[in-house]
Amino acid sequence: MENYIATVKLEGSNKPQELINFGNSPEEIVDNIVLMENVEFLYHIKRERDNSVWDFDEPLQPLREIRKLLSEAGPDSDIDLEILLKEVDSIDDNKKNKLN
Repeated sequence: MENYIATVKLEGSNKPQELINFGNSPEEIVDNIVLMENVEFLYHIKRERDNSVWDFDEPLQPLREIRKLLSEAGPDSDIDLEILLKEVDSIDDNKKNKLN
């Protein structure tokens, strides 16, 4: 398990916040963040070990809706979902501080 820092916008906040998360992959961290109902927006996640960054700049509600559909379908459904994340070298400082 590794440490990740997720930069997010929390409900009712006007500035980005950092949340420490623990997981085995960036995809697992995204799922953890999606489960946090008070998080509205995911800017990026950074793995502490090597400072690898995955940039999102996306609201989380659409992912919550997809997750709900998958949960309702149950484990015997024919629905498969694969999330592929792209690693970026750095974070554009203008994007990092942008609020949506």
